Amino acid sequence: MFATKRLVNLILGGNKIKTSQTLVQRYKHEHLQVEISGENLKFPYVWLRDNCQCEQCFHKTAKSRILDWTKFDLNVKPKDVFKDENSVKICWTDGHTSQYKLNWLKFRSFTPKSQQKYNETIYKPPKITWNSENFAEIFSKHDYHEILNSDKALYDWLHKLSVYGVALIQNTPDSETAGDAIVEKVGFTKRTHYGVKFIVQNVPNTSNVAYLSSNLQMHTDLPYYEYCPGVNSLHCLVQTEGQGGDNLLSDAHYVAHYMKEHHPDQFKVLTETEVEWCDIGTEHGNDFFKLYRAPVICLDSKGEVIRVNFSIPQRGSHFPGPIESVVPWHEAHSLFFKLNQRFAANFKTKAGEILIFDNIRLLHGRNAYEDNGNNVRRLIGAYVDWDEVYSRLRCLTVKLKNEDGI
Repeated sequence: MFATKRLVNLILGGNKIKTSQTLVQRYKHEHLQVEISGENLKFPYVWLRDNCQCEQCFHKTAKSRILDWTKFDLNVKPKDVFKDENSVKICWTDGHTSQYKLNWLKFRSFTPKSQQKYNETIYKPPKITWNSENFAEIFSKHDYHEILNSDKALYDWLHKLSVYGVALIQNTPDSETAGDAIVEKVGFTKRTHYGVKFIVQNVPNTSNVAYLSSNLQMHTDLPYYEYCPGVNSLHCLVQTEGQGGDNLLSDAHYVAHYMKEHHPDQFKVLTETEVEWCDIGTEHGNDFFKLYRAPVICLDSKGEVIRVNFSIPQRGSHFPGPIESVVPWHEAHSLFFKLNQRFAANFKTKAGEILIFDNIRLLHGRNAYEDNGNNVRRLIGAYVDWDEVYSRLRCLTVKLKNEDGI
């Protein structure tokens, strides 16, 4: 028996307001108000019915909605509402009955505070930008073996990577396959036309300028991919013993915010002008011809930076915009490049270290170096999508944080 108390006073105005005002105004009373832990929280009727958790509407093991949308009534209303100390029960006008745990509702409430908490704990941790001055503070170091053997260490590494866009793994075994175990703790690699993994070392007559020992200007990898690899992993097997081979990293989100504040016109150009990114060649016997068009700085619907595309070698010669845009775009592009150089961090990885960084946020490059017969610089690279990283981070959050209501 469901121990209940009828909550007639919880149902707020069930009728639509008959006005010519906006839809938001028309439906502003189409919700249920429930007191949970001292807070009066509102939940739209249609949302509650759409999210019924009973076995007829929701598959528990698949964690998927299965209600028949062809029979769904957008104007459904509660007939009766009952509440006990742990849950709310609703009898609907369509004849259905739903029951919701209070902590489940609270975790999904529509208050700005609750939605911010969900965004930061479950959706994606908020990013924190940096420049060369505070790079040493945010550049976290993590132990290879701890990551493989501890969920807490794995969580800490992935969380720091998602927040700052860069992290370093140390004490990696001297093996070309050592990085595979790290990737497998997250998900799986993203294959490109360069393979499942790729070797970075000096290769004359190469299909990619990254395989030369000359200066490698800062860039993002594979901007010509519509679904660009999100995370870049570079395992240093052999580092040059001479001068050069230093890594350069710049947080392009920091640079974008700096430009928006100090150079708003150039920022606007880089967010609105499409560029054609291009890669043509042959790798492993397979020809490829990749093209993708997107601005240097890509924004979401809220105006936040979600992706940066930048590569001087892999920018196509075809300019898809009007001729009047060419000079302003080049001026803005040049400023963006100079600012990334100005704010870049400079360091040199050692053998046994894996540099992991956000490929659609950070620009990376390398100083020129020279090999000799006994010392040939060699790195093993691999890509992982952010979808896999965030998925693993959420699973670990549920497991370790015990967030009530998930």
